[in-house]
Amino acid sequence: MDDLDVRSALTEYVTEAEPPIGLTEQGVLAAGRRSRRRRLSAGITGAALAVVAALGVTFAVIAPQPDGPVAGDRCGTKSPGETAQQVITRMSCTVGAAVRSRLAPGVRIERLTLPEEIPPSDPFLLYSKQFPETAAASTFYFLGVRVSDDRGAGSVYVRISPPLGYGMASCEAENIPKADSCTSRRIAEGILLELTSRTPEGLIVHTTMLSGPTATITLISNNSGVLDTGDGFRPPVQSAEPPLSGPQLQDIAVRPGLVP
Repeated sequence: MDDLDVRSALTEYVTEAEPPIGLTEQGVLAAGRRSRRRRLSAGITGAALAVVAALGVTFAVIAPQPDGPVAGDRCGTKSPGETAQQVITRMSCTVGAAVRSRLAPGVRIERLTLPEEIPPSDPFLLYSKQFPETAAASTFYFLGVRVSDDRGAGSVYVRISPPLGYGMASCEAENIPKADSCTSRRIAEGILLELTSRTPEGLIVHTTMLSGPTATITLISNNSGVLDTGDGFRPPVQSAEPPLSGPQLQDIAVRPGLVP
């Protein structure tokens, strides 16, 4: 399989079978996923009822209250000879430590479970999916968590995917969702895109995408606790602001432990 075949295959995967974390405005999900989204959204009547009825059982944990941000160094960094499970464990540890340390004390964290996913006891355990007919590096890792307290609910989504092709890591690229604001800058780890979108209904979506030489790390935070299934679906607004700000997402994206 040459480079053009790989790029074509990845493009088809991203547009037809990518996990539904609202990264594109249209064409993200195939007909089956769109049908599932309609069944999910039809029963939405409120924050908790939507998650319970549409997504099934979730597991909740109470976030710790650290003195300051946790870099995730205790989780380790990429090392030679790691097994697939060790990679997932390391990256999940890094994501969990970094996100929890930046959330307000006392919030509740629940897994936003995909229809085909068995909910893990740790809400930050990354779900992985191997892209067929490509090298082992073409594995996608993703998760979504609902963050709630007495003021409302929001969500945090994480996706770690193969690196983008040349020219695709820019605000003008077709694969980048439309946003009210988008900036691009080169940092030591790669090209960093920072996007923010606001809908007339008050939905705020912060997106950080770090395109590096070995992986693309995408982090999203919005002010709705309902699973964002993409395909034009707009989750209901459930809090004044997303649980994580754009700068906080950027801090998490550059953690060395997030590289597959």
